[in-house]
Amino acid sequence: MEEERARRVSDLLREGFESFSRSQKAIARYIIDHLEEVGYLSAEELGQKGNTSSSTVVRFAQSLGFSGYPELQKTARDEYRLGPTARSVLHDDQLGFVIEEDFLTRSLKTDVLSLEETISKNTLERFNRASESLASAKQILVVGLHEAAVVADHASYVFELLGIPCLAASGSTESNVARLTRLGPGDVLFAIGFRKAHSVTILFAEKAIAQGATVIVLTDNSLSELAGKGDITLYADIDSTFFAHSLVGPISLVSALAAAVYARDRDLYDSRVRMVRDKAAESGWLR
Repeated sequence: MEEERARRVSDLLREGFESFSRSQKAIARYIIDHLEEVGYLSAEELGQKGNTSSSTVVRFAQSLGFSGYPELQKTARDEYRLGPTARSVLHDDQLGFVIEEDFLTRSLKTDVLSLEETISKNTLERFNRASESLASAKQILVVGLHEAAVVADHASYVFELLGIPCLAASGSTESNVARLTRLGPGDVLFAIGFRKAHSVTILFAEKAIAQGATVIVLTDNSLSELAGKGDITLYADIDSTFFAHSLVGPISLVSALAAAVYARDRDLYDSRVRMVRDKAAESGWLR
């Protein structure tokens, strides 16, 4: 079975499809059609997609030769992320030498794939609407907790540098709640959260919508509880090769939004950035 596990999950499912029970066929069909989502679904959630139970999902994974559902899940994700279906990123004949698959190479190649996934998960129409909302905002409140706080801080930095009032909220403190209560029409809440997303981030998005503010959501997949909570939802891939999620995709998407805002009036934003940096240089802050 080691040999079979090395093969693609989708091939195993297609080859054995006719021998599966009705419930197993429903699960197999969903995995084949939604390979990119399987890495984020629990056994219970996948069972619901196939109108069956989590125990059926676990037994089905074991019948395919896996130790359990987590191993099937990881193998499916690897197939989608780095398997034969993924676009080749680096080519030996282009580089002139052979790259060994060490941690450095594999990690950075995965980040390149994350950027490609981030591009494919978004439409230009949604991206443009988000950048227009940010450019015309009276003020922006960016909310992101835990690992999303890093992305929120980056967003606050780039939009403040462009002269758009922007604050990052990385907790449910009274001051952040006060900022939320002041949001209204013409303001933007930029809500950032991954996987199921933090409950505070979801609450902020719901409250801001109710108050008439524009809500832009940045998450990693359509199954996130944050997805669909705003006026505009953007997606960024966060898969990595090790224990922590990669933030290359989310940070790059925020930078792309800032670049789109900047491109709307380069002279105006150049003057704002120059003013900030001149003042900082005068004060000695940049020494």
